[in-house]
Amino acid sequence: MKATVLRALFMWLVLFIILQPIFTYIDYLLDLQVKANTSYIAQKAAIEGMVTAGMRSEVVNNLKALGFSGASIEITSSSETVQDRKTRLDVYVKAPRISMFPYDFSGEVQSSYYYGHGSIMSEYLD
Repeated sequence: MKATVLRALFMWLVLFIILQPIFTYIDYLLDLQVKANTSYIAQKAAIEGMVTAGMRSEVVNNLKALGFSGASIEITSSSETVQDRKTRLDVYVKAPRISMFPYDFSGEVQSSYYYGHGSIMSEYLD
């Protein structure tokens, strides 16, 4: 009986050791996707001169497909009006971090959000 209990406890420890790198990699990929979508919306905003509602919904749908809650994704930009050519546009995307770590071995407090920032010059022509 004692050996069975010890084996069961040991298997949980082994499971944590095996799953921790997998969860870390998934966390990294989600962060990378938020940054990639930020770059994507910034490039599209450069052509239009601003971030449009259609661009916002497209990025929200992309992130919803990855498991993020659509209502909690924040997309902001430096300007709500059309910017002329050679004007800087800044786009920010903030999505909630999905908690998947059963135990944090680093001891550091992780951010509760994934952040993406993209800046580009406007290419809008009248």
